Amino acid sequence: MTTKTLQQPSQVTQTIRMGEYRVAPGDKIRVVVLSDTELSGDYEVDSTGLISPRMAGRMSVVGMTTVEIESMLRNRYRTDGFLRDPKLSVDLVSRRPFYVVGEVTKNGAFPYVNGINVIQAVAIAGGYTRRASKTRITVRRFNSPAGEEETVTEDSPIGPGDVISVPERWF
Repeated sequence: MTTKTLQQPSQVTQTIRMGEYRVAPGDKIRVVVLSDTELSGDYEVDSTGLISPRMAGRMSVVGMTTVEIESMLRNRYRTDGFLRDPKLSVDLVSRRPFYVVGEVTKNGAFPYVNGINVIQAVAIAGGYTRRASKTRITVRRFNSPAGEEETVTEDSPIGPGDVISVPERWF
């Protein structure tokens, strides 16, 4: 495991800001089919990156944008003969949670909030314990290679699926 100091937002955080969000396990999406409401529904991306929209079977969506998922669903409904001219939309309902571990009041998973930074995430986790080191906080980014961690400040942005570690301070 390696550690590096964060100078610029990670690629994951930059991608979130640019609206090119890529779906991963734990995300929830909503499919709305205008011509047939029975085909509409909310789906959570499972641990293998699959969803199972009604009448479309299991589909791998991991790493895709909502626009790409729309296109794939449109093609699936058309080629399988369920709809001649499918008019549908795919929206992101909720992103995968972020995690806070270590010297905080409440360790665990928390729902992602757009634009959240480290100090806000720590506040959601109940704040620091009296033993927390506020200067050695690390973040393991979702999809980071080989579990690489970044040393961050309280103002550093957090992305969906990130794991924030607050270590114990040295006395």
